[in-house]
Amino acid sequence: MSTILYVILALLLLGIMITVHELGHFLAARACGIAVRSFGIGFGPRFAHWKSKKTGTEYSFRLIPAGGFCAFYGEDDAAGNDREDPRSLNNQAAWKRLITIAAGPIMNFVLAFVVGLGFFFGYGLPVADGTLVSQVTEVSASSPAESAGMRAGDIITAVNGETVNGNLTDYVNRYSEDGAPLQITVLRGEEELTLQVRPRFDEKENRYLLGIMLTVGYGEDYEIIWQRMDAGTTIRHTWDVCVEAGSAILDALKGLVTTGEGFDDMAGPVGVINVIAQETRTYKLMGYLNMLMMISINLGLVNLLPIPGLDGCRILFVLFEMIFRKPVNRTVEAYIHLAGYVLLIGLMLFFTFRDVLNIFG
Repeated sequence: MSTILYVILALLLLGIMITVHELGHFLAARACGIAVRSFGIGFGPRFAHWKSKKTGTEYSFRLIPAGGFCAFYGEDDAAGNDREDPRSLNNQAAWKRLITIAAGPIMNFVLAFVVGLGFFFGYGLPVADGTLVSQVTEVSASSPAESAGMRAGDIITAVNGETVNGNLTDYVNRYSEDGAPLQITVLRGEEELTLQVRPRFDEKENRYLLGIMLTVGYGEDYEIIWQRMDAGTTIRHTWDVCVEAGSAILDALKGLVTTGEGFDDMAGPVGVINVIAQETRTYKLMGYLNMLMMISINLGLVNLLPIPGLDGCRILFVLFEMIFRKPVNRTVEAYIHLAGYVLLIGLMLFFTFRDVLNIFG
């Protein structure tokens, strides 16, 4: 598959996410009775368009399939030209505007969940297949393990002859009930040893302790297999994946704001398209759908940030109006959002320039 096709697929992915986001605004507005001036799929020159006689909304398809828009009457009307227009967004009830604005990011979360659900129902869930290896990383002084001669680096392979493949504590508790010392088999380099260890019962933790720290991981036979599960398990797994992805993104945003960590890893449209194309080239449909999920969650969360020009800032203005029963001066609000747009475009140009240098430099 040629590089151009991967780039087109990446553009299409961005277009899907942004169009779904704008579709959220559109559907919520229609449900709330708010007039929509225009709705478009893609950006750039339009190649098809029509106007609804019933609603007056103009629909269009644009040449570049990497975006979309949903425009309202009187939106960011700094000059106040549409202030008296009953169709103007600012003349609608605050709760209707709140629902309409919030629906965009919410649709991105819905998209990620639906794509993940389809993916996991189709491929199954990833299940680790292999033997768990328990390796000693630290032996406490004067502990039962130290007295028995156990060392950091030992790999525990069996307890009383039973192969260890899981939580070592379960084996230790089960075989320590009769008070007899445990026969613990360890692999030390190429040598296999059997050590006699008498665990100490800790009343505070209510379990037997050896006095060691472990790292547990899969051995050389480790592999991931995809296994179809029941509907409930698949839905829960999809939800967990989305929540974990969202938490990771929030942690990254927190680090970026507080310490600047991750700024060098940020990318603009060119960088994002490059990453999507590379993931798709490497992992095919699996990589493509994974990127769609992750970036859609990212887009939804970023749009909820209280940054002028983004949905999060608009939500703050509406909440202010609902709490204090008085809107912020519409002209001031419009100029705040305009300043936000200028800032966002400036950042986009900066990251785009840096992306190009990183790719071709």
